[in-house]
Amino acid sequence: MAITKMKRFRILTLKDEAKSLVASLQSLRCADIEKAEASEDEAGFESYDVSEDESAVKTRISETAAALDFLALFRKKSRGLFSPLPEVSEKDASLPPPGEGEFATVRHVLDLRDERTRLIADKTAVQNEISSLLPWEGLAEPIPRIETESTVSVVGSLPAKAQPAKIERLLDGLPAVIETVRTEQTVRCVMLTAHRDSFDEALAALSRAGFSPAGCEADEKDGFAAGKIARLRNDLSEMVKRIEEIDEEAEKLSERTEKLELHHDVLSSEAERLKAASKFEVTEKCAILSGWVPEPALPSVTRLLDERGDAYEFTDPAGDDDVPILLSNDRFSRSYEPVIELYSLPRYGSFDPTLIMSFFYTVIFGLMLADVGYGVLITLGCILGIKLMKPKKSTRNMLSMFAKCGISCIVCGILFGGYFGDAPSVIMDRWFAKPLGELAVWFNPLTNFTTFLTVSLVIGAVHLVTGLAIKFYVLWRQGKKLDALFDAGAWILLFVGAGAFLFFRPVGIALVAVALLTLIATGGRHNKNPIMKIFGGFASLYDIVGYLSDLLSYSRILALGLASMVIASVFNILGTMPGPSVVGVVFFIVIFLIGHLLNMAINLLGTFVHTSRLQYIEFFGKFYEDGGRPFEPLTPSSKYVVFK
Repeated sequence: MAITKMKRFRILTLKDEAKSLVASLQSLRCADIEKAEASEDEAGFESYDVSEDESAVKTRISETAAALDFLALFRKKSRGLFSPLPEVSEKDASLPPPGEGEFATVRHVLDLRDERTRLIADKTAVQNEISSLLPWEGLAEPIPRIETESTVSVVGSLPAKAQPAKIERLLDGLPAVIETVRTEQTVRCVMLTAHRDSFDEALAALSRAGFSPAGCEADEKDGFAAGKIARLRNDLSEMVKRIEEIDEEAEKLSERTEKLELHHDVLSSEAERLKAASKFEVTEKCAILSGWVPEPALPSVTRLLDERGDAYEFTDPAGDDDVPILLSNDRFSRSYEPVIELYSLPRYGSFDPTLIMSFFYTVIFGLMLADVGYGVLITLGCILGIKLMKPKKSTRNMLSMFAKCGISCIVCGILFGGYFGDAPSVIMDRWFAKPLGELAVWFNPLTNFTTFLTVSLVIGAVHLVTGLAIKFYVLWRQGKKLDALFDAGAWILLFVGAGAFLFFRPVGIALVAVALLTLIATGGRHNKNPIMKIFGGFASLYDIVGYLSDLLSYSRILALGLASMVIASVFNILGTMPGPSVVGVVFFIVIFLIGHLLNMAINLLGTFVHTSRLQYIEFFGKFYEDGGRPFEPLTPSSKYVVFK
């Protein structure tokens, strides 16, 4: 329940050692590097230009990614969904010289890809050309145009439905003849021959009947259409053969996929180092680097810098520093940090509510999705996901959080009698005519929704008062003791008095009266005008409306809880409608699985959203100071592998 204290570091090293310093810090994984700024007495420093190296590395990363995408088309065995990333020692991960090892493999793979792409395009073009020549395969004349001293001939196609009589009328009076070469289902392949002086007129007349010249070429050198088709088919066979050879070679190269994936991450890690190196300020001989390191990591960083012989200093954050935020919580609440990160990290030096929020989050989540069956599925699914997938930190924390919330669903399900809704009761009643009776240890929300609403509002009131108590603590710690007493303490007293009124009326009335008088007397204390002080005091009571609105927001616990229970009950009734026959059992299993999986998925999403909303709006709104930026240490890239 704390924000890790940070130290700013400034390191002075030799310019030639700048990149090795960055590599060493990357291995430690604890340095958030920022742009170094030379002080006024450090003249002559300028930005470290590594743009040429960065551009070269990014190009290689892009090429490696493209090679991996191509080889994925031919890889027989791919990594399973739940397969963890392979672990590789950083000492064993290095870049080979350009032109060797994985560099050469990537280049070769890309050459194969480009050749295959070109061959496929050429293959399509040849197939299209063969298709256009096939109608003229039996024609021993040049295509598409033949010219003699006095005549011109052109081959082309007419629609099969074109009537010969109409065509004769179009050519009537012209020195032209038309000859059918081949008839197909949709077109008629013909040759138009006309006197040279009348050819254009005859072609225009025939075009009105739908004539279009052939879109292919073949002459005597090609062996006319038949000869060219034979040559093209031979070319096509060679192309197909070469494509098959490329595919076979790519399949063999796909066995090197894991090495190329490691190569990709090594390059990506190098790119991260160069990005960090660009933040150096350098002279001809020296280089300055600055950034942030968590206080617990100081010994490791100090030991590294002492071994290297670099000059360094660590300082506390100044008031205007943009300090990165690293949350530090116990094992239970650490898994709820993603909820904080989805909202906004707290500002450095402010209060970290993760521990307190984790308790309320777990309870409210369980109340909204109170079902033993759903809780078991959620918990087991998350635990298996962690064990099998070995996910990264953020995903692991999220799965761990849902596993804990699943346990809360189980507990609340036992209290409210939710076992896949009311499945046991429905089955026993509708199939065996033996009512089970009430399964709830505490009460059934479907028949006691007023009690459930009361529980929801009580949880909400405790949640709100806790938020005000944190506000009291934060203000008191900041030295604003009067603000703590009047802006938080008075409201806490009002809530406590309202609760006490339900059990001990005299005590409740007294506490509420003291709270109201305190608010009226102090609500306008910051105004200098006496009249405005009084008016501000009475105006502060309007905030009661806001608090009541916040309290009523917790009725969504009732709404979400009843929604999942009712939908589950509907699916249970639908599933048992055919009765306890073989067909009925099969029908029940299908409806049960589909219905409850759908219900669990929809309400799991709704529960997550609304539980988070109650934290963000009603709880955080009382005290939270957001605006922190995440601590992002320089680390090796781990898209395909995990560096140890």
